[in-house]
Amino acid sequence: MQHFLYKSWWKWLCAAILLYITIGGLLVPLSPGIISISPSVFIPDTIQKFTIRGYNTHFNTEGKLQVFLKSDTNYFCASHIVIVSPTEAEISFGISSESIATAMDNNYDVIVNNKTDGTVALREGLTLVSSAPDSNTDSSSVITPCRVEVENNKFEGIAFPYREILYESVRNTFYHVPMWFGMMFLLLLSTYYSIRYLASGNMDADLLASLSVIVALIFGILGLLTGMTWANYTWGEPWPNDPKLNGAAIGVMIYVAYIILRGSIEDELRRAKVSAVYNIFAVVVFILFIFIIPRLPQTESLHPGNGGNPAFSKYDLDSILRLFFYPAVIGWALLGLWLLSIMFRIRKLEAQLEIS
Repeated sequence: MQHFLYKSWWKWLCAAILLYITIGGLLVPLSPGIISISPSVFIPDTIQKFTIRGYNTHFNTEGKLQVFLKSDTNYFCASHIVIVSPTEAEISFGISSESIATAMDNNYDVIVNNKTDGTVALREGLTLVSSAPDSNTDSSSVITPCRVEVENNKFEGIAFPYREILYESVRNTFYHVPMWFGMMFLLLLSTYYSIRYLASGNMDADLLASLSVIVALIFGILGLLTGMTWANYTWGEPWPNDPKLNGAAIGVMIYVAYIILRGSIEDELRRAKVSAVYNIFAVVVFILFIFIIPRLPQTESLHPGNGGNPAFSKYDLDSILRLFFYPAVIGWALLGLWLLSIMFRIRKLEAQLEIS
C-alpha cells in the first residue's frame, strides 16, 4: 500500500473524476416538474380555476398540453387551459360528486403532459373539501372521469430527477454522501493498519493508521456541514432530532477522542499499541451508530433507508444520477488517499530531518 501511495496515475484519475462530477453535476439540468397548484383544495359540483407553476417545464411548446387529476384509477381532465408562460398555466376543473363517490381518499395527483416534458406530476397536490375558500367558482358544466391518452410519457433530455422536496439540492448527492463513503473507507483502512501494527510492530503502519483517522475526520466534518446545509433546506432545520445525524456526531467524537488519546501518551510504543486497540473497537461502535441503529424499524429517521424509510429508489437515484454518483464515491475515496499520501510523506521527511 505504501508503494501505491507514491504512484501518480491514480492521482490524475482522482483529479479527472472530481472535475467531471463538479462540472457535470452543476451543468446537467433538473427534469421538468410541478412546483405548486393554487389553490390547493377544490369542492365538487363546481368549476374552479387553478394556477399551475412548473419548474424547467415547456408548457408553451408546440403540441397539446394536457392537464388532469388522478385518484385511484380515475382521471379527470381540465375543462379549460390557458398557457401563461413556459412554467405557468391557468386551468379549470369541475368534478361531479357522483364521479368521486367511490374515491378511497380526498387527495388527488395533479398530472401535466406535453410532447417536450413528457408526464410530470405533483403527488397529492389537490385535496377535496366539503367547502372551499373564496375562489372563482361556477356551478355549471361539471364533468365526469375522462380517458387519458398521451403521446410522450417521458422527458427525453439528459437531466437529474425532479423531487418536490430536494429541487436543485439533489446535486449535494455528489458531495455529502460520497464524503461519508470516503470517511468510512479511510476508517476501515485505518483499522487495517492498526491490525497490521499489532501483528508486526511496524511503526509505519501505526503512522498510516493515525493519519487515516485524521483525513477521515476532515471528511466527516465536511459531511456534517454539507448535511446540515441540506437538512436546513429540505427539512427546515440544520439539525433535527434524527438518529443518523446524532449517530454521525457521536462517531466523529469517538475519533476525536482517538486523536486526544494519542496526544496524551508520550511513550511511542505504548501510544501505538493503545491507540491501535482503541481504533479496532472504535470502528465497531462507529458502524453500530451509523449503519445499524438508524436502520432499526423502532427508530424514526428522515434519512432514506433508515428508520423504516425506503432506501434510494429508481426514481431517486436514476441512471443519470448514477453516472455521477458512483464516480463521485470513487473520486472522494481517492482524494482521501491523496491527502493521506501527502501527510505520510511529510511525516517521513520530518522524521528524517530529526535524525539528521
